[in-house]
Formats: sequence, structure tokens, C-alpha cells
Amino acid sequence: MTTEVEFQWTNLPDHIIVHIFSYLNFNQRCKCAQVCKTWLTCFNQPLLWKKFTFYFIKSEDKQYLNLATLHGHHMKHVSIILDQHEKENREKACEVINIFSSIEDQKVSSLSLKFVGENPLFYAGLEFIDTLKIFFAANHQNGKTGYLTEVDLSGLWIDLNEEVLDILATNHKNLQKLNIQNRSLISKISPACLVRVLHQCVQLSELSLFYVTLSDEVLETFAEEGRSSPLKYLSIKCRRQEKFVKILSDNLWKNLHKNSPNLKVTMIFDHNCLLEKVSSILSPSLPVSELLLETFTMLFDEINLAASYYRNTLERLVVQTRPSRELEEALINVTTKCHKLKSLIVYCVLSEETVDKIHALCPRLKEERNYILKTVMDPEPWIVGVEEGD
Repeated sequence: MTTEVEFQWTNLPDHIIVHIFSYLNFNQRCKCAQVCKTWLTCFNQPLLWKKFTFYFIKSEDKQYLNLATLHGHHMKHVSIILDQHEKENREKACEVINIFSSIEDQKVSSLSLKFVGENPLFYAGLEFIDTLKIFFAANHQNGKTGYLTEVDLSGLWIDLNEEVLDILATNHKNLQKLNIQNRSLISKISPACLVRVLHQCVQLSELSLFYVTLSDEVLETFAEEGRSSPLKYLSIKCRRQEKFVKILSDNLWKNLHKNSPNLKVTMIFDHNCLLEKVSSILSPSLPVSELLLETFTMLFDEINLAASYYRNTLERLVVQTRPSRELEEALINVTTKCHKLKSLIVYCVLSEETVDKIHALCPRLKEERNYILKTVMDPEPWIVGVEEGD
């Protein structure tokens, strides 16, 4: 019986084995590849290397460098995750990007980089800036546009500069998604730079950035009729820098929404954003589907304003604030008015009566377990959909 079972497994059709391998992580695939010669052949199939994540957390992760050399010409969706505190991890991550830059027929269409450690003291990340400039410009000297359609740099805890984005936009005109909403303290990307990017990348339809990077000209460029794709998604993060910038007018947002009728907007206010700026930045013409109020201040007026402005669009609300009777009334107001609300995350304690009323008004929250509504101060972390006693 054992021999018969082993015979059946080792003689599975190649496409079935490849399909099974596609559900396994890299380490699991390596173990399976040792079963027999057929499985080893399947391990090297190009289909399995189209999407790959490089990890540089431990010293033994240097094995990933060989994979980039052997299979880099098959990879289209590349993610790099590293603990940037260790110099060796930073060097290996940059080396992987340099390997892709040197591959003549590389066809990477999406690139994501993410730091998961703590920055070394006074770390500027210049080696990543230089490496990205080389990668974005690689193999495009003949004027042919590059393959990149998605770039996510939100995981980099470094200051991005305009030269990086200019090189990206010049060489990859088919770019559709761009995320530069990282954890740097100050954004160095000016509205003028973003306008240049938009003129080069007319298909750009999903963008995540900081409010300080927006301007009247940027919104007017988005609304131009010559663009190939209307704007579908816009994520805007507001921080202390917004203290020094002009508030965009409601008419500009109205015109943008008119030209991009399916637009969904995420608004994020972090703990550095001045409270008085929140209500002035929120515009009634913004189709806000996701609102994150993470200021750790009293926010009931802003929540009531959101309930009034976004009653037909708001799907997710995240609040980090202090408990009060006014807050509970505002939360009941938003669940009453916003009929599309699917998720409600509140990082403070509420009364049991208020929680029950919210669930009664919006039963979808409990059905989909997409909420945090606490009646007692549980130990952190608070997990979405988990109640007391679970």
C-alpha cells in the first residue's frame, strides 16, 4: 500500500504539482523539491517565480541572493522585507535590487519595500535612494518605457527625494499605483514634483501621499481630460506639516470628483496633526470611504462632521481618542447616518449601553467581526472582532 501511494504522488501531472506548490511558502517548496526529480523540476517552473518576497531578517537569509540571480528574469511582483537595523540586511536588500537592475530581460511590474526593524541612530537610508535610482533607470536607455505599474515605498522609513520620483516617472510611464506615504518625519516631495509625475504617468489611478504634497495645480492635473485613467483611489495623510500649507478648496475637490466619479478617498490624521486643522481639511465634496482619526485628542465634533459630510460614502472609521459622553453620542450618530459603514475601530473604553446600541444600529459590524468596541480596559493589543472573554 505504501509503495502504491508513493507511486501516485510522484507521478502527479506537472501542472497539478505546480499548482500545489503555488500555495506553499518558499521554505516549504524547498522541502518538497527534495522528494523526487519531477518535483525538483516543478520547483523551477517560471510560474512559481512570478511573485516572490525576499526576506532579510537573519544572517542566513543571504540565500535569497542566489534566487534573484537564478530566477530574477521570471519575477514580476517583487517584495523586499528587511530588518533595517542590521547593516548586513540593508546591504543584501540593496544587492537584490542591483541584481534586478543588471538583468537585461527583467520584467518586474510591481515593487514593494518594507522595513520591519528600528532605524539605526541618524540613519538617512541614502543607499536605498541611490539603489532605487539605478533600478528605475536600468535598461531604458533606448527610450522604451519600463514595465513597472505598481510601486509601494510606504514601508521605507527614510526621506524620499524628488529625483527618485522623477526618474521613476520618466522611465515607467505605465505606472498605475504609487504609494509614497511612508513613516518619514517630513515629506520632501513638492506639489511641483507630483505634477511632473502626473504628466508623465497618465495612467496613474491609485495614489497614497501626504496632504502637504497636494496643491490646486495637482488636483487640476488629476481632473484634466487627457488622462488615460480617472483617479480611482486616493489616500491622504495629514501631519504637523499641514500647519504651513494652504487648505485646498471644496470646489477643486468637487471638480475632481466630477471627473473621477468612482473615486474612493482615505483620510488619515495622525497624532502630529493639529486638531484645529482636521475640520478645515475635511471637505464635504471628498468621497471619503475610510477615515482614520488618530490624534489622541477629543474628536466628537470631527466625528459628527464626518457623519454629516460622508453619510453616503463612509465605510470604515478608526478613532484613537479619550472617552466621553459626547464621543459616545457622536459614534451613535455616525452609525445612524452612515448606512455603508462596515468597520468601526475605537481605541478607548465605551459604555456597554453605547456598544449595544451601535451593534443594534449596524449589525453588520458584529456579523463580519470588523470592529473594536471595548467596555473594559483590556490588555493591548486590541484585536479586531474580539470581545471580552474571547
